[in-house]
Order: sequence, then C-alpha cells, then structure tokens
Amino acid sequence: MQGLINFASAIGFALATLLPAFCYLAAIALFLFAGWGFWKQAQPDNPFRQSPWIPGLSLVLCGVFATFDKFLTKANVSAGTGLQVTLNALTSYTAPTPSADLLGQTPGDAIVNVVQLFQAFFQPFGAMCCFFAILAWRAVVNGRSNRGQTGCGIQFAFGVMLINVQTIAQWLVNIFQT
Repeated sequence: MQGLINFASAIGFALATLLPAFCYLAAIALFLFAGWGFWKQAQPDNPFRQSPWIPGLSLVLCGVFATFDKFLTKANVSAGTGLQVTLNALTSYTAPTPSADLLGQTPGDAIVNVVQLFQAFFQPFGAMCCFFAILAWRAVVNGRSNRGQTGCGIQFAFGVMLINVQTIAQWLVNIFQT
C-alpha cells in the first residue's frame, strides 16, 4: 500500500510542479493573443468581426491564469470550504504512512482514511482539471471546439470537488451513514 501511496504522491508532485508553468505559459499566450486581436480589430481584414469580444475575453483569462491560485481559492470558498490554494504548497506535501488502523471502525472510516492517504494526488489533479476546463471553455467560446459550455462547467466543478476531496468524502460518508 505504501508503494501505491508514494507513486500517487509522486504523480501529484509532478502535476503540482507543472501546473504553475502551464498557468504562466497560458497567461503569456493569452496576453499576446489579446494584443494581436486588438491590433487586428483595427485592420480591414478583421477576423473578429463576428465576435469582437474574443480579445477582451482572452485578456481577462490571462489574468485568471496569472493568478490561478487565488482564482481556485475563490472557487473553493464558493463551494463552501475555506481551503486556501497555493501553487507552491502543493509541492511541499509528503505522503503519509498508513497506520495499522487504516480500515477504522466502519466502512466510512476506511473511505475517509484512504482518501486522506491519496490527497496528494487528488488536489493537484483537481487543479489541473480546473485549468483544462477553462482552456476548453475558451476553445468553445472561440468556436474551435464542439464541446458544450455546460460540459466545461461540470469539469470545473469536478476539479473543485477533487481539490476539496477530504470534505466531499466526509460529506458523502455522513449522507450514507444517516
């Protein structure tokens, strides 16, 4: 079990290490795209004639990706938890060692204990889900993807739930125990 926990924690560490780089690269790309889009709107061959909001939206999303940890913290507060998301704190997590009482007294205790052991994977994976949900939503708004906007919203909500996996697991266990 400890090997699986260490492997999941290593994958979570890799995701948490790559996420800030992805966020800043996306912010830079969106900033450059917004500048190009505003410049092209002044040209006679404007590619944004039918959708003039795309450069402005790209500039707003540039700010979202530049401050992605604060954006996720606000999403977590909206979800009803007080979890503070910092991109650097995700890489400082160390995998816990499972105790002899991993199963606990009830099946609900076992579920909460297992979720707690794999939390180092769930939180960065949830943050990556949120990151890719925003990128997919931008592709939908730009007309580059055939996905629906609702699917992107569901993916974002799923990512927020994965960031708060401990709270969600305890909530689900309480629902099924009563």
